[in-house]
Amino acid sequence: MQAEDKQPDRDGQSDKHPNNDRSIVERMLEEMSYQTDLLGHVLAEQQRANCQLEQIARQTCEAQNELHRQTAFQGGLLKLLSYQVDLARTLHPGIAQLLDCKYGIDRCLDIGCCDGEPPPCKHVRCSDDKGLEEGSEESKPGQVKPRKVKDAPYPPVKREDNPNRQPNTRPQRKVPDGPFRGILRRSHGSNLRDIRSGNPGGAGIDFPVWTDDSSVANASANAADISGAKSGNVVLLSGNWYIDYSTDSGTTFTTLNPTTIFPQTLVGGFCCDQILQYAPQIDRFLWLLQYQSDATGANAYRLAAASPQDVINSNCTAWTYWDLTSGSFGLGTHWMDYPNMSLGDGEVYFSFDVLDTVADTIADNGLVVVRLSLAEIAAGGTINFRYTTAAESAVAWGSGVSQNTGNEVFWAGHVDNSTTRVFSWRNDSTTYFWRDVEVSNWPNGTLSSNGPNGNNWFGWGFPNNAVIGITRRLNELWLGWTASNGKGSSAGFNFPHPHVQIVKLNIADWKVIEQMQVWNPDLAFGYPSLATNSDNEVGIILGWGGGGSFNANTAVGFMGDYVVWYRNGSTWTHTRFGDYVTVRRAAPESQMFAGFGFVTVDTTTPAGASHRFDPYYVLFGREKNEPRPPR
Repeated sequence: MQAEDKQPDRDGQSDKHPNNDRSIVERMLEEMSYQTDLLGHVLAEQQRANCQLEQIARQTCEAQNELHRQTAFQGGLLKLLSYQVDLARTLHPGIAQLLDCKYGIDRCLDIGCCDGEPPPCKHVRCSDDKGLEEGSEESKPGQVKPRKVKDAPYPPVKREDNPNRQPNTRPQRKVPDGPFRGILRRSHGSNLRDIRSGNPGGAGIDFPVWTDDSSVANASANAADISGAKSGNVVLLSGNWYIDYSTDSGTTFTTLNPTTIFPQTLVGGFCCDQILQYAPQIDRFLWLLQYQSDATGANAYRLAAASPQDVINSNCTAWTYWDLTSGSFGLGTHWMDYPNMSLGDGEVYFSFDVLDTVADTIADNGLVVVRLSLAEIAAGGTINFRYTTAAESAVAWGSGVSQNTGNEVFWAGHVDNSTTRVFSWRNDSTTYFWRDVEVSNWPNGTLSSNGPNGNNWFGWGFPNNAVIGITRRLNELWLGWTASNGKGSSAGFNFPHPHVQIVKLNIADWKVIEQMQVWNPDLAFGYPSLATNSDNEVGIILGWGGGGSFNANTAVGFMGDYVVWYRNGSTWTHTRFGDYVTVRRAAPESQMFAGFGFVTVDTTTPAGASHRFDPYYVLFGREKNEPRPPR
C-alpha cells in the first residue's frame, strides 16, 4: 500500500477515523486531562508559595541565631572590659589568670553562646517526597596535538562488520516507571505527505534540493547512521563506512572510503560512526570519525577540519586532524561509541557513550561530553579540551548534545518516565550542573512497529528512549525521544503506535513550557533529530513507518506544523532502522535546514543480498526563504 493512499489529517485522524466518531469516553478523558492540568497549575503555585514560606522560615531562624550570637558576643565584650579594669587596678602576678578569660571568650564565640548553650533555632527543611535531585561536577582538562593528511589516497582497508561485537550485544537501558506527575495530553497528530503528491509550496514549505544517492555500497547488517552538513556549494554526507561529498550544492555526490583519506595507524583502524558539522565562525567542516579498538581494547575518535575550499581543491582529501583515544579521557580500555557533535558560540562539543568491559552489565555506562575551542581548531595547532565524567551522566547513555546551543551546552536522560535529568555546561565555566525536571508520564514499553514484510524496524532496541533530539531555541530547550505505544499513566491517552515525545523547557527556571508529540493513528515515528534556524524555528528529521503497511522511511518538517514530508522510495523494512539521521542549520541560508536521511531498498537477488540503505540530502525551508537558483 502506498503511503499517500492512507493519509492522516492534521488532527492525527485518518480518513476512515473522522473526528466525529470519537467516543464520549475519549472526550471525557480529554476533559479530565484538561482539569488535571489546571489542578497541576494550582499545585505548582501552592508549591511556589510553600517554597517562599520555607525561605522566610529559614531566614527568620538565621536572624534569630545571629541575634543570639551577637548578644553573646556583646556579653563577652562586657566581661573582657571588666577583666581589663580589674587588671589595671590590681597590677599583681594574678594577671595570667585574668588572661585565661580571653580564651574562654574565644570558645564562647565558637559555640555561639557564652554559657555553652546551643543556638535556639535550627531550621529543618521541608521534606521533598518527589525524589528530585540536582548536583554539579568539575570537568577535567586534556590536550592533543595536530596532524595533517599528506599522502592520500591510502590503500583501502577491508570493512569488517561484526554484529556480535561487544557494543552491539549490550543490554539496552530500560527507563523505569516513575511516580505519577500528570496525565499526558496528546497534541495534534502529524500528517504525512509525499512531496511529489501535490504542491508543497502551498503549505508554506519548499524543497529546492532533494538528492538521493544509490551509488553507495550495499548495506550490511549494521545501521545506516546518516550525518551531514552544508556550506554554500559544498555538501558532505556520511553513513557507516563511507562519506559523500558534493561541490555543486548537492545536485550530485561522489563517494569516498574514509580509510583511503587518513592513515590507518590509529588504534584498530577506522570503524563506523561518523558525525559532520559546519562551523561558520571559522569556515570549517568538522568531521568526527570513530575508530575500533586495538589489541589492548583501547579505541579512539579522530576530529578532522577542512575549509569548503579545501574540500573543493583536494576532492575532500586534505584535512588537519586530532586523535583522541580512550586514554585521553582516562577510560582505559572502556569502549567509546555512538558519537554526537554540536556547535556553540565559540566551541564545538562532542559526546559519546562509554561502555564498560563487562558484556552483561550496564553498571559503568554513561555519557561523556567534550568541549573544544573553535579558535584553536582554526589555528591548526595543539588543542586544549575539557571533558565530563561518564558516571555522572549514566541516565543520559545513548543521548546527545544540544544543537545551536549558544553559550551553554545541554544534554539529558530519563531517571524514569516522569523524571528527566537535564545537564548544562556554560562555555565560561569548568563546572557542569544537573537537575531533575518533572514531566507528564509517557509510555515506556517495548518499541515495536512492523513493516509489510513483518520486520520490526525498532527491533534493534538502541537507543531506545534516549534523548537524541535536542536543540536550543532562545531560552528554551527542546528535548525529543522515542516513546512506545500505550499510556503513560492509567488515565492518559492510549497512543496506538510508537511516537516522538517533545518537551520544551524554560532554561531560566527549568519549568516545562509544553509537552507535545509527533504521532499518527496509522504508523509509528521515532529517532528524532532537532535543530534551530536563524528565525528561531525548530526543524526535525525522523524515522517513520510500520503499522503493518509502511516500510521504514525518513521525513522532515517544521515543529508546530503537524506535517512531515517524505519522498517515497523505501521498499524494505529492516530490523535495525539506524541509530540516527540528522538535521542541521544550513549555511549560508541560515533560515533553512539541511536534512540527511535515507530509504531502505529491497535488492533481493539470487546472490543473497537483501537490501541497501540509500542516503539522501534535502534542503528545505519556508517558501519565502528559498534561495535563488544559481546563475
